[in-house]
Amino acid sequence: MSKASTPEMTDEGQELKSGPYSPKEIEAKWTEYWFENYLFYLDLDPEKPRFSIALPPPNITGSLHMGHALNGTLQDVLIRLKRMQGYNVLWQPGTDHAGISTQMVVERQLRKEHDERMKTASEKKPFSRHEIGREKFIEHVWKWRNQYGDAIMNQYKRLGVSFNWDRLAFTMDDSYIKAIYHAFVILYADGLIYRGHRVTNWCPRCLTSLSDLEVEHEDTKGHLYHIKYPVVDGSDMLVIATTRPETMFGDVAVAVHPEDERYKHLIGKMVHLPLTGRDLQVIADEYVDRDFGTGALKITPAHDANDWEVGQRHLLQSPVVIDPHAKMSDNEFVPVQFQKLDRFKAREAVVKELTEYGFLVEIKDYVHGVGHCERCGTVIEPYLSEQWYLRMKELAQPAITAVEEERVQFIPPRYAAPYLDRLRNIKDWNISRQLWWGHRIPVWTCSEGHEGAYEEEPEQCAKCGSTTLSQEEDVLDTWFSSALWPFATLGWPDKTKELQYFYPTTVLSTAREIINLWVARMIFMSLKLLGTIPFKHVLIHPVIQTHDGKRMSKSKGNAIDPIDMIDKYGADANRFWFASMGVKGDQDVRFREEKLEEYKRFVNKLWNAGRFVISQLQEYKPRAPVESELSLADRWVLYRYNDLLDRVHAGFNAYDFDDVARDLYEFIWDYFCDWYLEIAKIQLAQEEQRGEKNGQTRTVLYTVFEGLMRALHPIMPFITEELWSRLPHSIAFKELDSIMFAPYPNGDPRYKDEQADAQMSHIVRVIRAVRNIRQTFEVPARTEAEVFIAVDDEDERKLVESCADYIKRLANASPVTISGGGEKPSGKAAFELISHSTVHVPLEKLIDVGKTREKLMQRLTAKEKEHARARELLENDSFRSKAPIEKVEQQEAVLADLEKQMTSIKAQLAVLESE
Repeated sequence: MSKASTPEMTDEGQELKSGPYSPKEIEAKWTEYWFENYLFYLDLDPEKPRFSIALPPPNITGSLHMGHALNGTLQDVLIRLKRMQGYNVLWQPGTDHAGISTQMVVERQLRKEHDERMKTASEKKPFSRHEIGREKFIEHVWKWRNQYGDAIMNQYKRLGVSFNWDRLAFTMDDSYIKAIYHAFVILYADGLIYRGHRVTNWCPRCLTSLSDLEVEHEDTKGHLYHIKYPVVDGSDMLVIATTRPETMFGDVAVAVHPEDERYKHLIGKMVHLPLTGRDLQVIADEYVDRDFGTGALKITPAHDANDWEVGQRHLLQSPVVIDPHAKMSDNEFVPVQFQKLDRFKAREAVVKELTEYGFLVEIKDYVHGVGHCERCGTVIEPYLSEQWYLRMKELAQPAITAVEEERVQFIPPRYAAPYLDRLRNIKDWNISRQLWWGHRIPVWTCSEGHEGAYEEEPEQCAKCGSTTLSQEEDVLDTWFSSALWPFATLGWPDKTKELQYFYPTTVLSTAREIINLWVARMIFMSLKLLGTIPFKHVLIHPVIQTHDGKRMSKSKGNAIDPIDMIDKYGADANRFWFASMGVKGDQDVRFREEKLEEYKRFVNKLWNAGRFVISQLQEYKPRAPVESELSLADRWVLYRYNDLLDRVHAGFNAYDFDDVARDLYEFIWDYFCDWYLEIAKIQLAQEEQRGEKNGQTRTVLYTVFEGLMRALHPIMPFITEELWSRLPHSIAFKELDSIMFAPYPNGDPRYKDEQADAQMSHIVRVIRAVRNIRQTFEVPARTEAEVFIAVDDEDERKLVESCADYIKRLANASPVTISGGGEKPSGKAAFELISHSTVHVPLEKLIDVGKTREKLMQRLTAKEKEHARARELLENDSFRSKAPIEKVEQQEAVLADLEKQMTSIKAQLAVLESE
């Protein structure tokens, strides 16, 4: 893209201000620049390869959380990478209308406003959305959405994501609704959508049905109630066990296993239902678990999904005894004293009467999984109701095959297993919800009773011509509309150029908890409606937990706000941390703020390195390095840099984000900043003395640093944009609007130089040996140390001699004496052997040997006492058996560390006591 005319991009060659990096200032500057110049808009070029991702649409009720920030970063890394690699990229952003969540938020707001009005009203009445009416309520929802619905997308900007912002979609857009209704009509016409009467998960708070995947089961302490059901002829009695005695009024039978010897004689007999005047038949069914409870099971078809199946097999009635509000029904099946009671209060009252009349045998404590609405947390009520269903058997098989044949691949691969297991055992999908906010089911019924599905509101019945039609009141499950996301956002069912060009998309990056809620549904919908897969790779990103391994939750007050972390550490430090997690390792990552602190230091180190490099490139004209002019350090850093690029490419191709981040970090911090920049200062001074203003050191500095900015840009876009903009550039780069359009660097095989790497690595080890000895014996940093290096190999000696200036500068050593093998300095000297080189550091001029020996002896004595205490604690059987495993492991680590310290002190004493 051609150069944008904006003052922010005229900083080429200008030095950076002194002081630490200021992320807030730089991030604001470049965010404004990117948006003012429309750099994130889609620009189709049919000559380029294509790469596309559909952002998992966040709910309009949401705010950016750690999962969003992590997933957004990983996707943005891929998008920026592919853009720089010359691909046409589409990153489709947008938001989901979030039926239940949004309706709850707006209802809560309206209830609050209503309650305020009621404070001064003469006639008090409770809030009900039905008082407002459907049309007016939807107006309130749209008003809320227009005011707050894009908050999360604006938060994404703080992260630096490069969505195609001109294509922001919403699942309630007209074009999206068109896609939903078109899909519904196809599925309806093919006989895959039907209306069914069966037990569903019902939320008494949201007043809607839920699919199994929208129910969260929590282990709950409850009770198992053992109740007598007397045989009518007085010959015996059955004792049933239930966790929900309040549902007994909906019992229509008692079931036993046909091979259960305890109850065979009772099959076919009648038992009395306590507290009622009804009698029930004892039936035989293999569904009954003989080992659960008493082995006799009350059958309540309207309030238990499994009982419903038993009831269907035995043609039993299905009386509803709990209403949609979770109160006992006021019908003939429920005794009058329990009618209209809340289900949990009814339980208490029923247990009390069972006890009074002698029907309650015992109550046992019992922990069992209780379903809760994932949105509001209310205990789910199994409830018999009429709903719309999507037949799944026909849809599931192609989706199974697509993953089995690896046309769709999960990364990590282990996540294919729960996907396949779910689809192989899937039940029909309840797609209707008793809400107002959402996509109203496009089925109309005429006055003659004819039913039909239409893409647009019909003027007359297609079967009889009647003009009196009424639309279905229910709306579609939000996940039904979300299942169309990757292709509906590209214009389907119209054959748009975007759909034809970018579909199937390349990657989906998402969380493991919605593999079955969303990923599977997108796959089978795409295969059914478009005949192809929706994406090729499914990346499952890690879950960020609290520091102690718990799930983050705003309601529990332990969630970390990523915006707070961006404010504190900067977006680039946060992004680098997210990338360092990867997707293939541990999928549960604990939040560690010290990692953000570490990466903030990394950003600052990069900034300081950039300040130095840019200061050395004033009036520099970019050129390629000339091999004959390169020093050993130049050849070494170019080899390491190009090897890094090869590894980074391999890492990205395998989605090993963590390997890429680690390799970049290590090269920049260690090889480039800690070593090459320091060597470059020596070489620049030498070039300055020779009058070389455009010498090879500047060329290598430019080549490596400019390339590093491009290599690092996908992960850290802000600081790389700032530093890159200040570098001198070739004519081709001068024409670019941004570093994001610069080509991603590739490794150059011309710089493969393993000999230079081996030689320079040896010099680094020599310098580190001197540094280690200085540190071990606490030689003051400013004190120059005499160094004596004995080398018994001629080639190695020549190498060390050629790098004597590096050793002097980087080890603060003077003089540095290099001799043949076998020679060593007189007096007490610490030494380290490296290949054929023995590095000696005489100590008597650097430290007070006597005082140092005394201090070391005191330290050794103290460490031996600590070691004895630690060992005594670990040898205590009571400590090992009672202490938490973490505490034991911590103490073992302390003991191991003390042993290392003692070994080191003894080695130092040995040096000081030698002659």
